[in-house]
Amino acid sequence: MRKYAFYFLLLCTLAVAAAGCNMPTPESAALNPPPPREVPAPKVIPAAPAQKLDDIKLVSAALIERLRGGRISVDNVTMDPNGQHSVGELDFNYDGFDVKNVAVTGYITAELGPNRVQAMLEGVILFKDMINRRAGVYFCTQYVVTPNNINITKSVVAGIPPDFPRVETYFVPEQAFKEAASGLTSYMDYYLFAIENAEPMTYGEGDSKVGLSGDYYILTFCKDRVFEEASLAMKITDRPYGAGKKLADAISINDSGWRILVAGGKFAPGSSRYKFYVGVTYKQEAESYLPEVVVGEFLNVKKPYAPAPAAQAAPAQSAAMQSAEGPLASGARFLNPVFPEDVEVIQVRLHELGLYNYKIDRDFGPLTRKALDTFNQQHGLPTGQWSLGVQKALFKGTGQ
Repeated sequence: MRKYAFYFLLLCTLAVAAAGCNMPTPESAALNPPPPREVPAPKVIPAAPAQKLDDIKLVSAALIERLRGGRISVDNVTMDPNGQHSVGELDFNYDGFDVKNVAVTGYITAELGPNRVQAMLEGVILFKDMINRRAGVYFCTQYVVTPNNINITKSVVAGIPPDFPRVETYFVPEQAFKEAASGLTSYMDYYLFAIENAEPMTYGEGDSKVGLSGDYYILTFCKDRVFEEASLAMKITDRPYGAGKKLADAISINDSGWRILVAGGKFAPGSSRYKFYVGVTYKQEAESYLPEVVVGEFLNVKKPYAPAPAAQAAPAQSAAMQSAEGPLASGARFLNPVFPEDVEVIQVRLHELGLYNYKIDRDFGPLTRKALDTFNQQHGLPTGQWSLGVQKALFKGTGQ
């Protein structure tokens, strides 16, 4: 047994020695580095698709197309046939109107399950067409969003009546009007006819300032869409502000909310001796307590063809020119903060006064309101509101 134990111990010693001889030293490790170990590549995660369902844009687009008559469908959006929808009017659509702005005023979501979300969206859509007519609508809708579809279950769109509609007035010779009358069937027909045939209201070179007396039609166009319950009237008198003798009666033409006021008679456009005044009044609801407001005042006297430069004008003439107020300061034109282009005019004026030093973003937001409140405080006007009185004060002396 001792013999076998001796051999076993000898074998173990030799095995350890052999193992020690094979262990790499630092020098040998440097000369004979171990082979590189293969590391598995990371899992490739595919990129998200470039186009996702942008529910706010797609739902707004679907409502807009529905207002335009519904001839064009919006991909990935359906109007649930079993839902509740009140979008559009029987006698009018917005075909031919461009969308100028979509303002979101409310948006909330709730998860219904995996990849299924219910949303509610509300806001305002503003339209404008080629002759600068404007209209606004309020919308509210409920819909369900899935990865590949938006299903609108409830929707309502209602027109927004203007607070202070814009109007334009033209003096057209009676003979030209009678010759064209049979072919005038729409607001657009009347408007294009008026701007092509109206008496120019600036003096041309060599024109007489006496004015020609004759038979004319006075046409006033409302450039904002008004509704059936609204009252829009035109008074033609020999004194301003509707006072004095009434010179003609006006009739109203209503083309799906686009109003035209027409009056005929013997007038002298351009005459500074035989003046007459055209006043246009508006009431949002004829039977309500809301006040009637003057939205337009027009005089038959023409404007100078080429006014003298201020530097060459006589002192009295220069003072008169400086005292003359433009349409914004006089109230002949009203800026409506609902429309971005009107907000831009307000922001630029506040910037000129050093009250608004931010981006001209055409948004009547908190920064613009704060600047306007500062102006109102400086001039003793009520804060938190935009009104005709505020506008007149803001643009006084600007020539605008």
